[in-house]
Amino acid sequence: MSAGRDPGGRTSADVRSSAPVWWLVFRRELADLWIGGKALNLLILFSVLMSITAFLLATNSELSLTPPRMMIVTTLQAAISFGLFIGLVIAAESFSGERERATLEPLLLAPAGRRQIVAGKYLAALSPWPVALLLSFPYVTILAQGDIALVPALLWATILGTLVAVVYTGFGMLVSIWSDSSRTSLFVSLLAYILSLLPAQLPGGFLASPVGAVIEATNPLEAARQFLLKGFVEVRPVEELWGLLYAPIALTVLVLAVVFLYAAPRLRLEATAGLGRSIGRGVEVAR
Repeated sequence: MSAGRDPGGRTSADVRSSAPVWWLVFRRELADLWIGGKALNLLILFSVLMSITAFLLATNSELSLTPPRMMIVTTLQAAISFGLFIGLVIAAESFSGERERATLEPLLLAPAGRRQIVAGKYLAALSPWPVALLLSFPYVTILAQGDIALVPALLWATILGTLVAVVYTGFGMLVSIWSDSSRTSLFVSLLAYILSLLPAQLPGGFLASPVGAVIEATNPLEAARQFLLKGFVEVRPVEELWGLLYAPIALTVLVLAVVFLYAAPRLRLEATAGLGRSIGRGVEVAR
């Protein structure tokens, strides 16, 4: 049985047990997401949506209706909007779904801190984002038609998209931690996602108003959209756009602080007492 030992004399079980709990949870969640197929299915949906967007933009380009820079920005905006949706959906079901299936309770037997459990699941929920971002690069490159704005636009989209993905994944995880059912957490998360997309449908004059300024200051997705639009279509200097970075950065810090400093230590792994009482009352009625 020497094959089961490393050079230090420890068995493979000892090596696994010495790994941090967040890493073990992270690996388990990655296997469930990627081998189980959930992340792959969402990325296939992402690719279909990106293909439709690119086709429509390319058709408009042939009619000389859309300049290359506008196509770059529109494609990157779509990649960010579709990409963060994946992390939001996965995070929204991360705890509420397992709590319904009673698959979280075995973690109570392990000497695992609540923060480590949340950290492992959070990183796993965020893992599809870089893959989605990489999948969007070929679409943007083709539609850019050699425009010099391609590289800086990709750089800024990576920074802004990562900040926004961190915020929305954290929000979905917060809702999941505090929800007793996956239906509730998914509904709340999707409602927040839809509301965050509405400013993009409003007239430009409204966004220039004081109310529009408040929306930009509190909606990280809209702030990222406006940064790309003003920076690469209107070609404004970066010095004028720093204010649009406040919302993504501030909300990233706020969401992570709430998730790991407040919500994680209060994570419930066991079934709710209310559910147990309901089952108990049902048994008594049956008797």
